[in-house]
Amino acid sequence: MTTLVANTFGWVGLKGVATWFKNLEVKLKAREGRNATIKELSKLSDMELNDIGIARCDIRYLADKHYADEVNANLKGWV
Repeated sequence: MTTLVANTFGWVGLKGVATWFKNLEVKLKAREGRNATIKELSKLSDMELNDIGIARCDIRYLADKHYADEVNANLKGWV
């Protein structure tokens, strides 16, 4: 048990905690944006959605995909 605590203590430094909070902030902002996008697109009529090329059943999928890309933007160039 002591070894585990000693080994993890070096990893959980101030920089690690700051990075965790920064990632949390990005994820929360993405969730807010995703929910706002879903809410706004859901207000449109089927005809208006058809005009922009979106089916009502695709609203959540498109919002999830867009904001998942935003959360993972820091990985671009590595993968």
